[in-house]
Formats: sequence, C-alpha cells, structure tokens
Amino acid sequence: GKSHWERFCAAVLSGNDKQSEALVALLSPSDTPALLDLAQNTGEGRWWAVRGLAQVGNERALSFVVACLADADAGVRSVAALALSSLHQRHPTAVQPLLVRLADCLADEDGLVRQCAADGLAQVGDAAVDLLAAQLDSENQGVRVRAAGALHRIGTLKTAAPLYHHLDDSNPLVRHYAFETLDRLGLLTNLLLVRG
Repeated sequence: GKSHWERFCAAVLSGNDKQSEALVALLSPSDTPALLDLAQNTGEGRWWAVRGLAQVGNERALSFVVACLADADAGVRSVAALALSSLHQRHPTAVQPLLVRLADCLADEDGLVRQCAADGLAQVGDAAVDLLAAQLDSENQGVRVRAAGALHRIGTLKTAAPLYHHLDDSNPLVRHYAFETLDRLGLLTNLLLVRG
C-alpha cells in the first residue's frame, strides 16, 4: 500500500537507481513540492530530485533547476542541464529567457556538464539557435565545437545561416559540422557557388 512517492523515496534512499528511474515515470506534477523538499538533501537525493523535476516539474521548479546549473556537484549540474531542456518542452515561454544560463554551461569545467548542456540545447531545437549561433563566436574552441555540434543536431533551415558563416572557421570540427549540416539541408552546392 505505499504510494508511488513513498516507493520512489525508498528506492532513492536505498541507492536503487534502476527502481528509482522506473518510479520517476509514475510521478505527477503534484509531486513538485515534495521533489523540491527532497532537493534540499545532498548527494543522490538531490540528483534524483532534479531528475524528477525534469519529468514532472512545473514553473515553480525553474528557479531551483537553474540554480542547480551552478551546483558544486558536476552530476547535479549535468542533470539540471537536461532538466531545463525538458522543462522547456512543457513551459517554453517561462524557460526561454533562462536558456542563456544553459548556454553558459558549454564552458563548464566538467566534460559531462558541457556535453549535457550541448545535448539540452539541441533538444530545445530552433528556440536555441540564436544562443548557439552567438556561441560560435566564442574564443573558446570547445564552446564553438559544442555549439556547432548542437546546431548540426538541430539541423533545421534556421541553423543554416549561422553555420554558413563558419564554413571557414579555424577549427576543423566546426567546419565539419557546418559543412555536413548545410549538405544535409541540400544547401551546400548553392551556397558555395554564391561564395565563389
């Protein structure tokens, strides 16, 4: 007779990640306050709270998830990056101005956080293109590569213009992503003729 929430908490506290992940899917938006309470814990409880908010969190969760992008724990920062992109799917208007914080994570000191930020922005899609385009001008080579990679994964017509301007980027991976995306969109031949 335990509730889904009680079973979820028991799985988290016992360190049973497989069961915790299965039970996340059974949470509901009404569990948001309890998840925010769980988030006050350190360690695994905090990570799973952010994971749960990614699944069911409402707009009340946004300030907390954004704060987690600067958490001391790289694992929490990583899950927060993906959580913000998930929350964007349900609350695009509220999350849109917060995506700049996610773009900042492309330069995080931890590689997993950087990758999760790039993956999260790619999942956001066209709404992240302008932010990613701005990152293509970064002096940080890694930021430029991750931004170009995210634009490549988005791969819509909106990504064509920023990538076109980086066909001659000094970084070969940025050039590769630009070339491949424009080619996949069927624009490369025409654009190269214009450039010529």
